[in-house]
Formats: sequence, structure tokens, C-alpha cells
Amino acid sequence: MPTAKVLSKSFTQFNKIMYHGTNSAHYKSLISGVDLSSCKKRTDFGQGFYLTTNFNQASKHAENRTFKGKPLVFEFDLNLSELKKFQGKIFPRMTRDWAEFVYRNRSFQNFSTHTYDFVFGGVADGQIEDLIDQIDALPLSGAIIDYFYEKIANYATYDQLSVHNQLLFDKEIIRVTNVFEAHNKGKEYLE
Repeated sequence: MPTAKVLSKSFTQFNKIMYHGTNSAHYKSLISGVDLSSCKKRTDFGQGFYLTTNFNQASKHAENRTFKGKPLVFEFDLNLSELKKFQGKIFPRMTRDWAEFVYRNRSFQNFSTHTYDFVFGGVADGQIEDLIDQIDALPLSGAIIDYFYEKIANYATYDQLSVHNQLLFDKEIIRVTNVFEAHNKGKEYLE
């Protein structure tokens, strides 16, 4: 069973300012504009561009993704009143439904797409590829989803907003406002 801290965490609001961790190799492409078609497939909430309310979380993600160059954190401004006009899904808690949604977005055998413009909720354990393969080899059942849920609900303080509609970037409803070196919000990155 997930910890009490995980079970009590509420994901009901995202902020006007959010962050994306990456590395300097992606600087020019992100400054030019987010292209959702180049985003990684089979992620927690599906192929999309991921943001978080947590600068430290974005910094850690940037470090984990940097093999060459510098880890960076892009700051994004969200026009919340315009964003609310789009179709979104919010998982207020890391529940069994959240886990099944994550599984179906990551699965190769039981993959399903969704039509949401954005999704907000908790972050699954990032090292779940082997677990997905293991579950894909079994007949899907409620007990299997329960097992998956127990394995992935570990990050009580991490959140994510995945964006799936290119218009949100093209119409600047979500736009870059700044770029920082990871773990140093006071140090702007200039290329």
C-alpha cells in the first residue's frame, strides 16, 4: 500500500508559473517553441510536454537527463483563465484510477490514447519499464492494477502537468518566460 504521505497528497491546482527540466542541447528548440510531435511517447500521461510546480523537481529531472551540456530549467507562464477553456483531466490524488491511466499510457499491450488537452496529477516512479513489461505479459485484472499502483505511487511531493494540445503553445497560453541553471533560480542561463 502507498504511504500515508502519498495517499494524503492533493493535486488540485497547478500554478501560473511552472517549470520544465532539460539540458542545454534543447535550449534553441525550446526557445523557438515547443513542438509536441517531438515529445517522448509512452510517458505517465501520454506523449506530451511535461511541467511541474516544483523548481527542485525540474532541476533533478534536468540533471538526470544531462549527459552533455548543462542542466537547465525553463520557466513557463500559464494563462490560467485561457487554459480552463480547454479540456483537462486532473487526478486530485494518486489513486487506483490514476495508476491505471499511467499504465495504459505506458503499456505496449494495453495502450490507450486519450483526448485531453492537458492532464495534471502525481508522478509515477520513473523506473517502471520492467514493471510495465511484466504486467503486459499477464492478463489484465483489478488485482494486477492494484499491484502496479502499489509499485508506482512513491513520490508524495512531485507533480506533473502534461500538455497535449499544440494550440496551447502556439497561442502562447503557455509560454517560456525564463531559463535558469538547474538548482539556481537566481542564475539566468544565456546562450
